[in-house]
Amino acid sequence: MTGLVLAAVIVTNVTWYDAARHREVPARIYAPEVVSKPVPLIVFSHGLGGTRYGYSYLGQYWASHGYISVHVQHAGSDGSIFNAAETLLASARRAVAQPANWRERPADVSFAITQMLHDPRVDTNAIGVAGHSFGAHTTLEIIGLHVAGEDFHDARVKAAVAMSSPRPRLPGALKDVKTPCMHLTGTKDDSPVFPTKPEDRRYVFDHIDAPNQWLVTLKDAHHFTFSDNPRWEGRVVERDAHHQPWICEMTTKFWDAFLKRDTKAKMWLDGEGLKKLLQDQAVVEHKTERKAQ
Repeated sequence: MTGLVLAAVIVTNVTWYDAARHREVPARIYAPEVVSKPVPLIVFSHGLGGTRYGYSYLGQYWASHGYISVHVQHAGSDGSIFNAAETLLASARRAVAQPANWRERPADVSFAITQMLHDPRVDTNAIGVAGHSFGAHTTLEIIGLHVAGEDFHDARVKAAVAMSSPRPRLPGALKDVKTPCMHLTGTKDDSPVFPTKPEDRRYVFDHIDAPNQWLVTLKDAHHFTFSDNPRWEGRVVERDAHHQPWICEMTTKFWDAFLKRDTKAKMWLDGEGLKKLLQDQAVVEHKTERKAQ
């Protein structure tokens, strides 16, 4: 990526099989070429219609900064949903309407974590989850969002990044979310599938009653700013050279603070570091740690 210095990264494709669910789980693993001690793990969940090959700019950047980034592909809501006999929009709405996809996605993420814990390069006490759009919803499920009364919380996850989060359908669905999370959206972040307005993207941040929550609203960023998937109703979506370097840097600082337990990175987030990085190109909001009574 232009303007960013990246260390050497090894990229590996794998396909795991979850015998308990009779389900294949493809993934692409980005890892530092040199790992001298166990490093934190990030599992990434793609948006609707995505694949394990998407969001490579994040996988490359995070791995070059000392993380193993595993990009999982979710059968049933991946690129295979698109049917030549119907529009992309119709295919997308059909996939979202299937309850199985809301259940299998977080199960895929937890299964990927379990598989990666067998890898000696992974710090088993430093696990994060991230996702975009439908993947942001999956991420929230992993850290405590309830869907139709079901709980998919994975206590192994210590931090999360949610980009373009959909608004939960049920009141109180976020009451058990306590995990530190960075929420990312943009002033033009509507939805290509549903009548979602940019202001709806802040709902999750506003309704999580927990500290260590950040909301970053990027000026002029739209729904595909966070992605690198060009296929949607004829749109040509190129990699966003304006916003994506900021997305890489601020999410890495967040991971450093909560997965590497870097006090300087935490001070950067709590203080003026994040605001200085973005200047007038974003609005930053922060729910701080509660003080002891």
